[in-house]
Amino acid sequence: MALRDQLRRLQKRAGGGTVKIPQPGGTVARFPAGELETAFLTNVQRLRGENIPAHPLAVAAAASPDAEWSTSAFSATVPIVTPPEDLSEP
Repeated sequence: MALRDQLRRLQKRAGGGTVKIPQPGGTVARFPAGELETAFLTNVQRLRGENIPAHPLAVAAAASPDAEWSTSAFSATVPIVTPPEDLSEP
């Protein structure tokens, strides 16, 4: 087996745990697969009204021209929701 073939196999194996998000201009943003969970949980916190910054993966997903990413639950387009005013009487 040629060295070139061995290198291709190693590259393919190493990229297996990588999430690739297409970006405008033809570039690709790459993140470890474990960051999907972190980005999703960050978006859930933002939905609950916590004022925290968007995860970098979520920002890349929001900027993606691929609708599968830009409209997904991983996208940073999730709005920060403010909790409703408490109208109960004391």
